[in-house]
Formats: sequence, C-alpha cells, structure tokens
Amino acid sequence: MSIYLICLTNNGGLPILTRKKGECNNLPFSTLASLNGSHMFFKSLGVSLYTTYAENWTYLWKDFNGSITIIVCSSGVSENNIELLAELVFGAFSLFVSRDELSNSALLERLKKESKHYLPVIDAALEFCTNQLLNFSYCLLSNDNNQILQRLNEFSVRCGSLFCCLMVGQNIAVATEGWWDLNIVDRQLLQLLLYTSVNLQNDIAVYLPKKSPNIAFRFITIPVSHNSVLCIICGAEPKIRDLIDIAQNTFCNDVYILQNIERCMPRCLPDQFDLDSNIEAIILANINIRKCVFSFNNTNNASAKRFVGDGQSSDVLSKIFIQSLTDAFLAENQQLENINLSDQYWYSDSHITYIKKDSNQNILCLLCMSSIPVHTVKMRLIAGKTIVVVIE
Repeated sequence: MSIYLICLTNNGGLPILTRKKGECNNLPFSTLASLNGSHMFFKSLGVSLYTTYAENWTYLWKDFNGSITIIVCSSGVSENNIELLAELVFGAFSLFVSRDELSNSALLERLKKESKHYLPVIDAALEFCTNQLLNFSYCLLSNDNNQILQRLNEFSVRCGSLFCCLMVGQNIAVATEGWWDLNIVDRQLLQLLLYTSVNLQNDIAVYLPKKSPNIAFRFITIPVSHNSVLCIICGAEPKIRDLIDIAQNTFCNDVYILQNIERCMPRCLPDQFDLDSNIEAIILANINIRKCVFSFNNTNNASAKRFVGDGQSSDVLSKIFIQSLTDAFLAENQQLENINLSDQYWYSDSHITYIKKDSNQNILCLLCMSSIPVHTVKMRLIAGKTIVVVIE
C-alpha cells in the first residue's frame, strides 16, 4: 500500500504540506506541479477533476472551502478510504483554524502557526487509512455496556453536555446519543486527537468541521481507569476541575465494571462470547450510525494464531466489506431504505466471506474457513446465530 498526500492553496498552488505512507519514493517537484496543473487546467475549462485511475493507482483531487486543494494518490487503498482521508486532512486544519480564517489571505501563516497541532492528527489519519475502515467508529461490545452507559448518561446530565463517550483503548465502549449524532468526520477527528495526545487528561479548544466550523468548543478527556478515558465536548463551563470531580463521583463504584470492559480488548467481544469455530473474524456494522465492531476469533487457538499472523487475510476482510458497502449500501444516488439485497458471498482458495444485512441496517461480515461449502444452510445458520447473539 502506498499513499501520497499533497495540500496546496487553491488559487496560487502554494504547497502547504506533503506526506507519504508506505514503500514509495518522494514525488519530484515536476510530478507535484503536473498533478496540480491538471487540476487547474480542467478548472479553467469549468470541468471538475475529481478522480482518475492509472494502472494500480487512484488519483483524487478535492477543493475545500475555496481555499485548499487536497490531492491524494494511492495504490492498494480503497477509494472510499481516500475520499474520507481527504475530508479528515481538511478537518485536521479545521479543528484548530475556523472556517472563516481558512478563507483569509493570511491562510499560510495561520496554518504554519498551528502545524504542531494538526500534523500529528494528519499522520495518524494516514496510518489508519491503510488498515482501518475510516468511515466507521470502532467499538467494543461488553456484557456491562448497558450498566456503564447508564453511568455515562448520568455523567452527561451532571456536566450539562450532550456529547460524551467512554473510550477503551482506541475503541468506543459506550456513547451518548448526542455523540452518535455527530458527523463521522467530527467523531474520527476527535478520536485521532485523543490518540495523538501526549496526556490522557486534556482540555483543548477545537472547532468541529461539520457541526461548528466557526464557534470553538472544548474537547476534554479524563482518564477514569487504567485504559479508559471519558471524552466530553462542552462550552466554557464547567471547569475541568469540576468535570474531574463529577467523573470521580459518577464512576467511583464502577472500577470492576471498567476493568471487565477493558478485558474485552483487543478482541472487542466478551470473553464468554464464543464464536463458531468455523469463523475466523467478523465485522458487525451499523450503516446508519456508522459504527462497527471488528473482532478476531480467539476461541479456536490454532485458527486464531494462523489468522492473526496473516495480515493479508485481515486486509481482505476489510476490502470486501468496504466494496460491499460501496456497491450496495452507500451509493450516493440511492436511498438506503429502498435497497433490497440478498446475502453476499465472496470466496477464495483459503477463505469464504459471507455478508448479511438485516432490517435495522446492521451488516454482518464473516470471514470463514474454506471448509464450509458455499451457499449452504450451515453458512446462513452461523451468520444468523452470530448476528442475533452479538446484537443482544
């Protein structure tokens, strides 16, 4: 996998930053100029150059706010991911610079001043672009989710914020309805900001590119356990000291519950939950809320050992899932509720992937051993049983 990222000013084509990821050489200046020149040429003709393809490469051009052009060149990365990568890169600028300021003539100087804040977020987005589903929030499932969600809602009421979530590692354990109502770009940027922060306790002034591009909020993170962090979006009040006190009072009796939830990592499922021995990995996603659980099957030791060491198999599962969503569920000109698609099968010599969608917009993607015959009742029974048990 290889990615080149180029950010330029919209009018003059002045470079803001360039980044690369993967086994690739630096792009020469002549290539950078050609990529931008092609975009400018078509623009002068009134034609929007968006995406093109050459051999194994995908090229994407996107203008933001009439001030910044982002060019992404990628090989081995889904088009869906690079589209959202461009959104996240502009969003990283927008976290620390208001939308109005991004239209200012002194844009370059302003971005240079904030570079120490947004560059780590952009680098993290590039890292995740190659191995995660960028347009979904990664979650974990625990037997204690309902109880800890009740505590989180109590905390939300006490602190006066609708936007709260509990992060365990890099995954969301529970979140308020307000948090899930945030655009996926805002959600992902906040998680990347936490991921790149030196400390777990933070009080950072941020703009939300989709929800509030010109009015700053405070992004506050408070550790409540060894690997669990509360994330809150709020205004000028309350002070962080008061929020820490509220958090301690709310979660003081839930130490063991938090520890139980943390033990679900990295599998992201309860230890007591046994997947069928034929399943090697699953993705369960809700395409309305844009959240998913990605889990390996550790119950079958031999199979799990083989699968976890096989990075290509993990990539295959993600790519098949993304392709299925792109083709069937996330088409721009289609209404999701009007799509009626039967079960999908993808198979190779080593694995079979089975995808099932239910009436609640939940999609289950199973990576199974090739020993299960394709289009059998057994495959459907395994999928039906898994989706019911996981959702419950």
